Amino acid sequence: MLKTRIRRALLAALVLLLPISTAWAAHRTEAEQAINDAQAVHEQAQAAGVATDTAVEMLDEARARLSTREYSQAVQLANWAERQDRFALDVAKGAVTLDTDLETTAEQAIEAATAAADKANSVGGEWRDTRKMIKQAETLAQAGEFESAIKQANAARKQGEFGYAQAMREKGADMPDYMRQAANQ
Repeated sequence: MLKTRIRRALLAALVLLLPISTAWAAHRTEAEQAINDAQAVHEQAQAAGVATDTAVEMLDEARARLSTREYSQAVQLANWAERQDRFALDVAKGAVTLDTDLETTAEQAIEAATAAADKANSVGGEWRDTRKMIKQAETLAQAGEFESAIKQANAARKQGEFGYAQAMREKGADMPDYMRQAANQ
Protein backbone atom coordinates (compact mmCIF):
# COMPACT_ATOMS: atom_id res chain seq x y z
CA MET A 1 0.00 0.00 0.00
CA LEU A 2 2.78 2.40 0.96
CA LYS A 3 4.79 1.52 -2.14
CA THR A 4 1.78 2.26 -4.33
CA ARG A 5 1.34 5.70 -2.74
CA ILE A 6 5.01 6.51 -3.22
CA ARG A 7 4.88 5.42 -6.86
CA ARG A 8 1.78 7.56 -7.47
CA ALA A 9 3.42 10.56 -5.79
CA LEU A 10 6.56 10.15 -7.89
CA LEU A 11 4.52 9.77 -11.07
CA ALA A 12 2.49 12.87 -10.24
CA ALA A 13 5.68 14.83 -9.56
CA LEU A 14 7.19 13.75 -12.89
CA VAL A 15 4.02 14.67 -14.77
CA LEU A 16 4.06 18.10 -13.17
CA LEU A 17 7.76 18.71 -13.82
CA LEU A 18 7.70 17.66 -17.46
CA PRO A 19 5.86 20.78 -18.73
CA ILE A 20 8.19 23.02 -16.69
CA SER A 21 11.29 21.65 -18.36
CA THR A 22 9.87 22.18 -21.84
CA ALA A 23 8.85 25.73 -20.91
CA TRP A 24 12.42 26.50 -19.87
CA ALA A 25 13.77 25.13 -23.12
CA ALA A 26 11.29 27.15 -25.16
CA HIS A 27 12.11 30.24 -23.15
CA ARG A 28 15.84 29.79 -23.76
CA THR A 29 15.11 29.31 -27.44
CA GLU A 30 13.11 32.53 -27.43
CA ALA A 31 16.02 34.38 -25.80
CA GLU A 32 18.51 32.98 -28.27
CA GLN A 33 16.25 33.96 -31.17
CA ALA A 34 15.84 37.51 -29.82
CA ILE A 35 19.62 37.83 -29.50
CA ASN A 36 20.15 36.51 -33.03
CA ASP A 37 17.55 38.92 -34.42
CA ALA A 38 19.13 41.86 -32.58
CA GLN A 39 22.59 40.82 -33.80
CA ALA A 40 21.37 40.77 -37.40
CA VAL A 41 19.95 44.30 -37.11
CA HIS A 42 23.12 45.42 -35.35
CA GLU A 43 25.23 44.14 -38.24
CA GLN A 44 23.06 46.19 -40.62
CA ALA A 45 23.57 49.26 -38.42
CA GLN A 46 27.32 48.63 -38.39
CA ALA A 47 27.37 48.38 -42.17
CA ALA A 48 25.52 51.70 -42.37
CA GLY A 49 27.89 53.27 -39.84
CA VAL A 50 25.16 54.07 -37.32
CA ALA A 51 25.58 51.32 -34.71
CA THR A 52 25.67 52.45 -31.09
CA ASP A 53 27.94 51.32 -28.27
CA THR A 54 24.89 51.00 -26.03
CA ALA A 55 23.38 48.38 -28.33
CA VAL A 56 26.65 46.42 -28.19
CA GLU A 57 26.62 46.57 -24.39
CA MET A 58 23.01 45.38 -24.27
CA LEU A 59 23.71 42.48 -26.63
CA ASP A 60 26.69 41.44 -24.52
CA GLU A 61 24.59 41.64 -21.37
CA ALA A 62 21.80 39.63 -23.04
CA ARG A 63 24.29 36.89 -23.91
CA ALA A 64 25.56 36.91 -20.32
CA ARG A 65 22.00 36.46 -19.06
CA LEU A 66 21.68 33.22 -21.02
CA SER A 67 24.32 31.55 -18.87
CA THR A 68 22.48 32.56 -15.69
CA ARG A 69 19.14 31.40 -17.12
CA GLU A 70 17.64 34.88 -16.94
CA TYR A 71 15.87 34.41 -20.23
CA SER A 72 13.25 37.13 -19.81
CA GLN A 73 15.98 39.67 -19.10
CA ALA A 74 17.96 38.43 -22.10
CA VAL A 75 14.93 38.88 -24.36
CA GLN A 76 14.28 42.37 -23.00
CA LEU A 77 17.89 43.47 -23.48
CA ALA A 78 18.05 42.03 -26.98
CA ASN A 79 14.79 43.77 -27.92
CA TRP A 80 16.12 47.09 -26.62
CA ALA A 81 19.33 46.69 -28.61
CA GLU A 82 17.36 45.88 -31.73
CA ARG A 83 15.07 48.89 -31.23
CA GLN A 84 18.05 51.22 -30.88
CA ASP A 85 19.73 49.93 -34.01
CA ARG A 86 16.47 49.98 -36.00
CA PHE A 87 15.88 53.57 -34.95
CA ALA A 88 19.43 54.54 -35.97
CA LEU A 89 18.91 52.84 -39.35
CA ASP A 90 15.56 54.59 -39.87
CA VAL A 91 17.11 57.98 -39.09
CA ALA A 92 20.01 57.28 -41.45
CA LYS A 93 17.60 56.28 -44.23
CA GLY A 94 15.48 59.38 -43.64
CA ALA A 95 12.45 57.24 -42.79
CA VAL A 96 12.18 59.00 -39.44
CA THR A 97 12.69 62.64 -38.69
CA LEU A 98 13.78 63.59 -35.22
CA ASP A 99 11.74 65.96 -33.14
CA THR A 100 14.71 68.00 -31.99
CA ASP A 101 12.63 69.80 -29.36
CA LEU A 102 11.69 66.50 -27.73
CA GLU A 103 15.22 65.19 -28.10
CA THR A 104 16.61 68.31 -26.40
CA THR A 105 14.00 68.08 -23.66
CA ALA A 106 14.92 64.43 -23.07
CA GLU A 107 18.62 65.29 -22.86
CA GLN A 108 17.88 68.08 -20.39
CA ALA A 109 15.67 65.81 -18.29
CA ILE A 110 18.42 63.17 -18.17
CA GLU A 111 21.00 65.80 -17.18
CA ALA A 112 18.68 67.07 -14.42
CA ALA A 113 18.13 63.53 -13.16
CA THR A 114 21.87 62.87 -13.10
CA ALA A 115 22.49 66.12 -11.21
CA ALA A 116 19.79 65.25 -8.65
CA ALA A 117 21.23 61.75 -8.19
CA ASP A 118 24.73 63.20 -7.75
CA LYS A 119 23.42 65.69 -5.18
CA ALA A 120 21.64 62.94 -3.24
CA ASN A 121 24.76 60.78 -3.40
CA SER A 122 26.87 63.61 -2.01
CA VAL A 123 24.98 63.38 1.30
CA GLY A 124 24.53 59.60 1.28
CA GLY A 125 20.90 59.74 0.21
CA GLU A 126 20.89 58.23 -3.26
CA TRP A 127 18.12 55.69 -3.64
CA ARG A 128 18.81 52.22 -5.00
CA ASP A 129 17.11 52.41 -8.42
CA THR A 130 17.80 56.03 -9.40
CA ARG A 131 20.82 55.27 -11.62
CA LYS A 132 18.99 52.34 -13.23
CA MET A 133 16.13 54.69 -14.08
CA ILE A 134 18.55 57.20 -15.60
CA LYS A 135 20.12 54.41 -17.67
CA GLN A 136 16.65 53.39 -18.87
CA ALA A 137 15.89 57.00 -19.82
CA GLU A 138 19.13 57.14 -21.82
CA THR A 139 18.23 53.88 -23.54
CA LEU A 140 14.78 55.17 -24.41
CA ALA A 141 16.21 58.40 -25.80
CA GLN A 142 18.70 56.50 -27.93
CA ALA A 143 15.82 54.46 -29.31
CA GLY A 144 14.01 57.68 -30.27
CA GLU A 145 11.32 57.23 -27.63
CA PHE A 146 11.79 60.73 -26.27
CA GLU A 147 8.47 61.10 -24.46
CA SER A 148 9.05 57.90 -22.49
CA ALA A 149 12.64 58.96 -21.83
CA ILE A 150 11.45 62.28 -20.42
CA LYS A 151 8.97 60.54 -18.11
CA GLN A 152 11.61 58.10 -16.88
CA ALA A 153 14.20 60.85 -16.37
CA ASN A 154 11.70 63.00 -14.48
CA ALA A 155 10.88 60.09 -12.19
CA ALA A 156 14.61 59.56 -11.57
CA ARG A 157 15.06 63.27 -10.86
CA LYS A 158 12.27 63.13 -8.29
CA GLN A 159 13.91 60.14 -6.65
CA GLY A 160 17.16 62.09 -6.46
CA GLU A 161 15.40 65.07 -4.91
CA PHE A 162 13.52 62.91 -2.43
CA GLY A 163 16.68 61.02 -1.51
CA TYR A 164 18.53 64.27 -0.84
CA ALA A 165 15.66 65.65 1.24
CA GLN A 166 15.39 62.42 3.21
CA ALA A 167 19.13 62.36 3.94
CA MET A 168 19.03 65.97 5.10
CA ARG A 169 16.03 65.31 7.39
CA GLU A 170 17.78 62.34 8.92
CA LYS A 171 21.18 64.03 9.11
CA GLY A 172 21.07 64.59 12.87
CA ALA A 173 19.04 61.50 13.64
CA ASP A 174 20.55 59.14 16.14
CA MET A 175 19.93 55.49 16.79
CA PRO A 176 17.60 54.86 19.76
CA ASP A 177 19.23 53.25 22.82
CA TYR A 178 17.36 49.96 22.43
CA MET A 179 18.63 49.65 18.84
CA ARG A 180 22.21 50.49 19.84
CA GLN A 181 22.08 47.86 22.60
CA ALA A 182 20.70 45.23 20.19
CA ALA A 183 23.42 46.05 17.65
CA ASN A 184 26.14 45.64 20.28
CA GLN A 185 24.97 42.19 21.37
